[in-house]
Amino acid sequence: KIKCKGSYTACVEASEGKLAASFQTLNDEDKSTVKSSASSSDIRRNSSFLSLQANEKSSSSSGVAREDRNTGIIKRKTWKEYTVAMGGIYVGFLLFILYCVTQASSLVTIIFFGEWAEQPDAVQSSSYWIGLVYGLTLVLIFFAFIRTRLTFFFCLKASQHLHDAAAEAVLRAKIEFFDTNPLGRILNRFSADVGIADDQLPLTLVDFLVGFFLAIGSVATAIVSLPMTLLALPPLLWYFVRLRKIFVTTTRELKRLEGLARSPTYAMIGEALSGVATMRANDAIGFFQKKFEDVHDAHGRAFFAFVASSRWFAIRMDFIAFVFMSVTSLLAVLFQDQGWLSISPAGLGMC
Repeated sequence: KIKCKGSYTACVEASEGKLAASFQTLNDEDKSTVKSSASSSDIRRNSSFLSLQANEKSSSSSGVAREDRNTGIIKRKTWKEYTVAMGGIYVGFLLFILYCVTQASSLVTIIFFGEWAEQPDAVQSSSYWIGLVYGLTLVLIFFAFIRTRLTFFFCLKASQHLHDAAAEAVLRAKIEFFDTNPLGRILNRFSADVGIADDQLPLTLVDFLVGFFLAIGSVATAIVSLPMTLLALPPLLWYFVRLRKIFVTTTRELKRLEGLARSPTYAMIGEALSGVATMRANDAIGFFQKKFEDVHDAHGRAFFAFVASSRWFAIRMDFIAFVFMSVTSLLAVLFQDQGWLSISPAGLGMC
């Protein structure tokens, strides 16, 4: 017998709430969670940290494969495979030579700039020095452009090869793969992870290589121009190694955790889009909203921790550079003033 014909709200009112109760699948604990106030910050903080663990337990109980997370250092095999994706070991050797040549060109340009500044005004405006200065500057710009251009090109080439290999593996996968891996996990690999390989990895690699060769060149020229700076290197080097060990170990795990925390977000968005009718019928919108907030907070905390650790390391690296430059400058002024050692302005400018 049909008692009511109309919208869902009208049917619930006609059944005096029995229809909503019959479709309600939440237990008493879930109901109290949905109706609880969001002012309890301690409970929200703990739930957001434990949401990943809860998702893993629920996934394993429902037959969904648990998402693996690597631990420890990045294996040599990973670097080798990325180098092969870039074009092979010869590509890596070519980039190494380009960075060395560019850094050497920078040092030579600084030396001649210093010598040019020491010349009299009449000599500085001569065609020889003007042509030499402009020529060295153009050569340095050319090598820097080629170096950066090729690095981005080969990094994007590697990203394309890795994406094609992953797409081919997914397209050739068995049906069991799609039954045991949520859609959000697959979307995470082809959206965020590929985006990192396309956008962040090339820029990070260029910044690292430029900074590395610049630091090596600066320390080497400082030692040649002012050998007494060797006294400041051991404690600074010890401090740098200690910072690097802490930073690399922490950020590596935080980045992996951030990648894992991103998958449930994509999965819940897909579930909400495909199951919005079921959510409304069971009056579970509040429950899913609270669950999505916990998952999103877990990802936000992992991402914020990664950014904060990067800033923590950057501040201490600036402190190391400040101490080294201060020691070099003070010793240069002291030795030049006392006449203990002749300091060339060109050599000091390279430090």
